[in-house]
Amino acid sequence: MLHTHLPYLRHHGVWPVGEEWLFQAWGTSWLPVTRLLEELAAEGHRDVLTLGVTPMVAHQVADRRLGDDLGTWLGGQVWRSEEQRWHDRMPREVRDLSSFFWRRFAGLADYHEDVQRRGGLLAVWSALQDAGVIELLGGPATHPYLPLLTDPALIDAQLADGLASHARWTGAAPRGIWAPEMGYRPRGPVADATADPTTVDAHGTPTLPRTGPELPGLEEHYAAHGVSHVLVDAPTLIRAAGGAEQDWTVRPAPAAAGAPGSVVHDGVLIGDSDVVAYARDLSVAYHVWSPTAGYPGGVWYRDLYATGGYGVHPSWRVTDHTLPPDRKAVYEPERARVQTERDAEHLRGVLHGVLDGRPGELVVAAYDTELFGHWWFEGVAWLGGLLRGIAADGGLVTTTLASRRERHPPTRRLDLPESSWGYAKGHASWVTAETRPMWQELRRAEDRARTALAGGAGADAARAQVARELALLASSDWPFMVTRGNSAGYAADRVADHAAQLHRLCDAIEVGRVEERLVAEIAVRDDAPADVTHLLAALDPAGTARRPA
Repeated sequence: MLHTHLPYLRHHGVWPVGEEWLFQAWGTSWLPVTRLLEELAAEGHRDVLTLGVTPMVAHQVADRRLGDDLGTWLGGQVWRSEEQRWHDRMPREVRDLSSFFWRRFAGLADYHEDVQRRGGLLAVWSALQDAGVIELLGGPATHPYLPLLTDPALIDAQLADGLASHARWTGAAPRGIWAPEMGYRPRGPVADATADPTTVDAHGTPTLPRTGPELPGLEEHYAAHGVSHVLVDAPTLIRAAGGAEQDWTVRPAPAAAGAPGSVVHDGVLIGDSDVVAYARDLSVAYHVWSPTAGYPGGVWYRDLYATGGYGVHPSWRVTDHTLPPDRKAVYEPERARVQTERDAEHLRGVLHGVLDGRPGELVVAAYDTELFGHWWFEGVAWLGGLLRGIAADGGLVTTTLASRRERHPPTRRLDLPESSWGYAKGHASWVTAETRPMWQELRRAEDRARTALAGGAGADAARAQVARELALLASSDWPFMVTRGNSAGYAADRVADHAAQLHRLCDAIEVGRVEERLVAEIAVRDDAPADVTHLLAALDPAGTARRPA
């Protein structure tokens, strides 16, 4: 399973995050992974993998200007290869890599041009699903952290607008979703992320006060919107099955048959619902990517962070984790290619070790799509080797979650605990003293939007833009970037910016002086989600049911 997600970056900065971040993911991960899937389709492979595409990604890759700019960006990578060829301050071994990088990026530029001629990535992904090669998952409109949303109407609206967006480009609503951050919350009062925690454990996981009313579990929302299956992290099911706590940053050994950990080898029905939860199997997934180790750290693979300065591509290999970037060995593509073959074969052996004693059972290996090609330069080659190796293996078979659910409907029911994929598998990756102001800002913005929009009178475009700003403010990416220390300032600026625009619009609506110029100025930059019908209805349930401009 691959999860294709970035927050909304269009018109919000260029470098080093902003649109540069988008182009890095699009150009070096989403494009080459899609090319691989088309190659596998041409070879006759079917039911290959499940690909999650969030509405924010779908909106941005459909943008014509961004598509044109990605072509320019890829051309810039080709030009950088030429700079590297003549870089007189670099060793000859580094200059000699210029042809390797030139061929790689020129090929991606050509493929991008071909994809755009065929209607863009959305058309290609949809065609791959129609051909039975992949299953596409959707998600809520702006990827909010659902366990800590306190308004059921806004949860429903995020789902409704997100699933409707997916249906517009695929022709049908998705059957499954990759729940944002693999977050889950059962029925009961919601933890208050705006309040000081009563305790914080050694892992940073806060115990937050719960003072509100009992709210539906997330599976009740999913069921109401026709979602049949979702992804959670392994500890969610293991805890539900009575498994003991452990250090979840360390790859666990495969669970013995009948042990609580073996629950991950099939789906389970959540509570009394018909929604199935499938869990990422950490005993397999962590061989590839984990908090502490994984194949991309192998000594022959390219080191993304050893850049060598301006004018060259990263051209050094991992070498030794104790060495600083300026002491790394020069990258050797052929050695790296051989290592991808070894690592693909190793994981196929791991799969046999887990599944040979479990006939008919399942391993879910789930990753961010951005891992393959961007964070792990050789990752797409590794993925292709793994998938082709499995196809040639008489003892293993790939599947999508939709196919698995249809062939093997789960019968086991479990009540799941509140959880996520984040640190210690709780809220620690989104709720800290540093992020608490973000949650407080979100709650203030929700209250302000409800007040300003009450009654549904006039200013349709401004009202729709209020809903957009609130939805973008709710993205789970902003607090996560702060807790991880990855461009925390950018995340804080985005929260402040969306909140400020929301309040400007609410001020204008409340005094009845909405200027078209003001709305257009904001909307030209923040034009997602495109359709906020359900978000508007959630904020103003008594208002007239109009489709916003």
